[in-house]
Amino acid sequence: MKNKPNIDQLVEDTLASVSSIGTVKSPPFFKEKVLNLMAQQDIEKTEGVRYLDWFTPRYQAAALVCFVVLNAFALLSYNSDSSYGENVENFAEVYGLSETTTDSYLYQN
Repeated sequence: MKNKPNIDQLVEDTLASVSSIGTVKSPPFFKEKVLNLMAQQDIEKTEGVRYLDWFTPRYQAAALVCFVVLNAFALLSYNSDSSYGENVENFAEVYGLSETTTDSYLYQN
């Protein structure tokens, strides 16, 4: 019970110190000035975040030309259909997806 008088005294001291606080005088239009500065900082932050500023139309055209040339080269170099068929057959045999006579006895029990 010794803590209760101590707490009561602390509460009274706190209330006494709060009542001695006076009003603060601020310059006129202080709130508007601060809010305007905060808004300007937010605008500068959003304008400063740009990732593709360097990708101008000149670079876009160059990238488009490179893309077209690369795709044309890929289409022209891919002219052998037999290698595609061999690759598919090899893939099917490796993963057991093809029907061969050697695999048929494994599934007949």
